[in-house]
Amino acid sequence: VRQCSFDRFEELLHSAREKGELSSDELDEFWMTALREYYGKEGDAGGDSPFDSYENTSHLWSYVPHFHHVPFYVYSYAFADLVVGTLYNNFLTNKEGFEGRLIDLLSAGGTKDFADALAPFGLDPTSPSFWIDALNAHLGELVNEAEKIAKELGYVE
Repeated sequence: VRQCSFDRFEELLHSAREKGELSSDELDEFWMTALREYYGKEGDAGGDSPFDSYENTSHLWSYVPHFHHVPFYVYSYAFADLVVGTLYNNFLTNKEGFEGRLIDLLSAGGTKDFADALAPFGLDPTSPSFWIDALNAHLGELVNEAEKIAKELGYVE
């Protein structure tokens, strides 16, 4: 959630920056918007946020070096999670020769484009199904569990 909130903060910031310079107060507002959107209502106010209070949190954006040096850096965390989940799922379903393919992938470093790097695994990141399968492999069981609990608690039918 933290990385997603970072991405949301950057989205708000860069969208507004297209229209002109921004003040630190505006950046504080974007930060607080992202915090509330992703963490919800403060715990002390009856919410389920991990923050008891958002007091004194409006300047926390300023300590994150990614925002200053590598905009939208945090997308890579979600991207890597999905790719690793897909590779692990590929290992589970196609173990024969997997270790060699993985060593080749890692040995190549950044010398191959993404699609070429994953081709030996039979994976095609240009296909929408690659990403759907990645989400299902990475989050599918968590979503199923959350839906089951929501039904048991009466939040959904």
